[in-house]
Amino acid sequence: MAKKNEITESSLENLTFEQALKELQDIVDKLETGQVTLEEAIEMYERGIKLSKYCLHKLTQAELRIKKIIKDESQGFTLIDFDDFNNKI
Repeated sequence: MAKKNEITESSLENLTFEQALKELQDIVDKLETGQVTLEEAIEMYERGIKLSKYCLHKLTQAELRIKKIIKDESQGFTLIDFDDFNNKI
C-alpha cells in the first residue's frame, strides 16, 4: 500500500507543471525550517527528487515542442537553441 505522501507514476501524470513546482517549493520550505523529523525529511527529500525529475521532464518536453514550432513555421529562419537565445537578443 502506498504511503500518504508517496508519489506514484500515475499520480505524477495528474499534476500540472505548476502544481508539481508548487509542491516541490512547499517541500523545500518545510525542510528549510528544520521542524521535521529525520524520517519525514527523508520522505520529503525522496518526494522532492521525483517532483524535480517530473518538472525537468515537463520543461524538456515544452522546449522540444517550441523548437518544433519554430522549425515548422520559420520557413527559412534559423532555429536557435534555448541556451543561445538570450545571447542573440
